[in-house]
Formats: sequence, structure tokens, C-alpha cells
Amino acid sequence: MSLAKQLSGLSLGRSQLQVSLNNHINQVRFATKRAAGSKTNKNDSAGRRLGPKAYEGHFVKTGQIIMRQRGTKIHPGENVGIGKDHTIYAKEPGFVRFYYDPFHPLRKFVGVALKKELSLPTPHFEPRVRRFGYEEILDPVEAKREEDHMSRVEYLQQPELKEMKRRRKEKIAESLAKYGSALNEFNLGLSEEESKLAQERLLSIAQLVRVGQSVEEAGIQASYNHLYDLKLSLQRSDITSEEHDTSRQKYLDFVSSFDKKISLDADLNACKYISPEDKIKQQQEIQSQLKNYFNKLITKEDKAKITELIKTPGVFTKAEQHDLFVTYLPKVLPDSIPGATVEIKDAKKAPKGVIIRKIFNEETKTVDLVGKPKEAFLA
Repeated sequence: MSLAKQLSGLSLGRSQLQVSLNNHINQVRFATKRAAGSKTNKNDSAGRRLGPKAYEGHFVKTGQIIMRQRGTKIHPGENVGIGKDHTIYAKEPGFVRFYYDPFHPLRKFVGVALKKELSLPTPHFEPRVRRFGYEEILDPVEAKREEDHMSRVEYLQQPELKEMKRRRKEKIAESLAKYGSALNEFNLGLSEEESKLAQERLLSIAQLVRVGQSVEEAGIQASYNHLYDLKLSLQRSDITSEEHDTSRQKYLDFVSSFDKKISLDADLNACKYISPEDKIKQQQEIQSQLKNYFNKLITKEDKAKITELIKTPGVFTKAEQHDLFVTYLPKVLPDSIPGATVEIKDAKKAPKGVIIRKIFNEETKTVDLVGKPKEAFLA
């Protein structure tokens, strides 16, 4: 038997011999272990649970997820929001609506209707329905059902919200009564309807002035709000077109005459109207009188007179009054005013009614005692 035949069936453990055609012996080495297969390659990952989580007509709460998706297969519509992973969630409590928008016919939207009988999308030129101004539910069954949909935080805040609403109503009633009594003092000869309209107008202007508008801007905004409410009443068919036109013209005529008689001062009290030309003249006259009290000690009588001049009804705004008070009635009179300081040599023997302060003297590098009489403190 040849050597190649003898070696062909021989296994030498970790290596194996091969014989070439030229009777040369070659050693071939193989792996010592089998390659192990991956355990995870055969198993698929868990599904992401994509798809709708609330369907057409379902009631959802604020923050509840409506749709999970990859990409915007469904686009966010009214009263919903979209997260960075394209999750669509409700921003208002209401009922789910899937719909197409006429302005985007190839896109499908999902939104939340605040009432069950409403459909989406809202017509383009109509205002969206909001939760503000909802009427109280008188039916106890419906009220209980609505109360059950409240979150715990919202439910616990109901007593505080009711108390705030009550205080707000009382404050509005007090303001209307105040403006009503002020109008009676001016003897404008208004009818009962015109008096009520004037009180509501003054209240609206005062509320707008509190948020930063001037009296003139607030008057324009109050007129716009009243006319817009008339327009909404016409759209709701509460009034006819003829009633709307009559009420609108009547209100404009009333405003044009009333605003030239009554206005509001810086403290939001009713005062006599002053034209812009007369207002400038009065401002100049008052400022010339105030200069007589500049750089001098202020007595109690002077302080009362300065306050009266600055608070002249209808002449200065709140910001202008503040600047004038800082100039002519500072909290502490400056040391440059004669009589605003008293020289003190011995702190133990200071006169009565003098407040001692220690001031560092830059020239002598020493601490000087300076007395300030009580008349120098105006605050």
C-alpha cells in the first residue's frame, strides 16, 4: 500500500495531512470550535403598537393620545397637537373627528370637536369654537356626566374658581355703580338705556387701560368690541339685519357725543373730557407752577398742593404722574437743596428731629457726620 493511501484515512487531532500529486505532504489546520449562531437573529422585535388610539366620535380628555404613527400619515387638525415622534394628542376635551380640509384635499386630518353635534373642519371664515363662555349646565344628569370627565386637579379647583368668579362679579357691579353715581353728578340728561350703555363703556375702557392701553386706544377698542358683539348676534340670528343696523348706528351716534363729555383720569375715575389742545395748555401751566417748589424744603402744605396739581383729573397719564412725583416729591430731598442737611459735630448732642448719617469724605479721607431733618424725608 502506498504512503498516500495509508495517510488518507488517518486523522491527527487538530490538523490533517494532505498529499499532493507530487507525493508532497501538506498539513492543513482547521478551527478548534464550531462557529456559534446568534440567538437573536431568529427572533423579531416587538411591535411598536402604531395606529389610532381613539376613533371617530370617541370622547378624549386633554393630553390623551389619538394617533401613533411614523411620519404624518394623519395630520394634526383643530384642538390637537403633534409630538416629535409624530404622535397626535388632544389639546382640548371633546370628540374625535377624522376629516379632509378643502385647502389640503390630499391630506387627512384628525381633530377634536368641543361639542358632540359639531363637525370639522370649521368653515374658513367663521371663528373657532372655544371653551370660554360656556353656559352652566342646568340638567343634573348632564352636569354629573360632565363632572365625571373632569381631572382630579380640575375638580379640586372648582371651589376656588367659583369664589374667583363671585369676587369678579362683585367687583364689576361695584365699578358699574361707581360710574353710575359719577354720571349722575355730571347731569348729562341720559336715558336709562343710555346710562347703562355709558356705564358699560366706561368699565370696558377702564379694563383696557389696566392692561397698558391709553384712554384713546381703549375707547377705540371698546367700540370695536361692542360692534363685533352685535355682528355675532346677527350671525347667531339673535337679531335681524334691520335691528343690527339700527343698533350699530345708534351706538356710534351715542359714542361720538358721549366721548366729548366724559373721560377717565389716571386713577380710572370719571372726569370731564379735555380736548388735546386744552390738555397741552393745562400741562404747561401746571409744570410752570410746580417749578416754584423745585430745590426747596417742602412743607406739608406744599406737599398737598403739589399732589393736587399733579393729580388734576384728565391732564396727566399714570406714567407722567409718576415722573412728576419723582421730580418734585422724591422720597428723600437731595443734599444740594438748602436746608436739606445739618452739620453735626457731636453725634451725642444732635438736635431733635434730625437723622444722622455717616458719609465718607473723598477729599479728607475721613467719615463726616451729616444730619438730615425730618422735613427732608417726604415718603
